[in-house]
Amino acid sequence: MTKKSYSRGRAEIPPFAKSCAAVAHWFTSPLGQEILSQQLALAQPFVERMFGYHLMQAGVTSAVDFSACSRINHRFRLSGCAGQEGAALVEFEQLPLPSESIDVVLLHHLLDFAQQPHQVLREAARILIPGGHLLLIGFNPFSLLGLSRLLFARSAYQRGNQLRAARIADWMHLLDLQASTLERGFFRLPLQQRDLLAKTSWMERLGARWHLPWGGFYIIVARKEVARMRAIKINWRGEQKPSLTAVPSSSRVAARRHHRKR
Repeated sequence: MTKKSYSRGRAEIPPFAKSCAAVAHWFTSPLGQEILSQQLALAQPFVERMFGYHLMQAGVTSAVDFSACSRINHRFRLSGCAGQEGAALVEFEQLPLPSESIDVVLLHHLLDFAQQPHQVLREAARILIPGGHLLLIGFNPFSLLGLSRLLFARSAYQRGNQLRAARIADWMHLLDLQASTLERGFFRLPLQQRDLLAKTSWMERLGARWHLPWGGFYIIVARKEVARMRAIKINWRGEQKPSLTAVPSSSRVAARRHHRKR
């Protein structure tokens, strides 16, 4: 049985292995580099505060290492396409990792270009230990950058899912992931000219100061909740103590006892 892929309503999302290389190349452009630098600056404080033994990083580009500032010793990368240096090639819909084995998971735009984004998130939640943290970065469709991705489909980064942060938070809730932090960045016009990007830096300061909701990307930090069992204690020293009462036997058992006495 073939799994149904996610569709953005206008066209079906291409396989991740095909779009990954093109998206990675787009991140080398002036616009892509500016977005990566802002994502790294916003993600670093969260990564520095996360502890554990194992950290997994997966994304569409290896140009930036979001785990470089982590205090976790064992850090490794996974990739869905060939060409990412130092990353193991896997299928994110079925990770070759045991359940509850990773302390921190970093997902960089995986859900934006996955054919089955909900399954990718499900696998990330599966491998997280109870109490582990997930840091997810995605494009915000309700932004100037998201509007260009919706209206046009020429660039690689524009041919992807349009997933709202609220929808991702709902998916996380169903997977026992409690989203605690939401940050947004890149409030400028999606321009490829470096000088024009520099002239619109005032939009960045305004959006960050007023926490405007139309940043070009969002960062969600979630924690895997643990189901706690509540112990019920019986007050044996209280006035009301459990008592044993005789249970009347059935008519068949009473007849059998009467027959034995004879």
